[in-house]
Amino acid sequence: MASKGFGKTQPTKIDKLIGQAVEYSRRREPEALDKIFDNLPVEMNNKVLKGTLRELNKDIDTLSWLCGYFASEINSSDDNDKPRQPIILLSKLLMKYRLAPFIDFMPYTGCRITIINYEKFEALPAKVQQAINGAFEVLERSTEEAQQINDALLAEMLVD
Repeated sequence: MASKGFGKTQPTKIDKLIGQAVEYSRRREPEALDKIFDNLPVEMNNKVLKGTLRELNKDIDTLSWLCGYFASEINSSDDNDKPRQPIILLSKLLMKYRLAPFIDFMPYTGCRITIINYEKFEALPAKVQQAINGAFEVLERSTEEAQQINDALLAEMLVD
């Protein structure tokens, strides 16, 4: 009689959701991700997101796509075929220069990205900074202003 995982820890619900989120991200299935992230409490969403980011750590293409998803650039599978996706391209560029999504920069609903670690941004080559400044509206905010914006955006994303 073959044992099914005897002596091995079984994956938790969070582990299963992380696995699903990773697979859906790799297959570029925003509708499937919506079913995960739209139906979990905030605390579980955070755990699933952190685990998904950890699993996709080295996969810049999928991580940049996921940033586009969280910034509402990708709302349906049809959006995957759109020729120009600036948030995905910017995310990929930032990650190429070792800025980490959701740590050094944050994609937000409304096709926005907030640079969290401004020191890392300022350390980018001048040519890269000029390209970003030329393609995007870059606004400098005080810590207090940034916190107010973050709180407002978080309130927008919370569903009762």
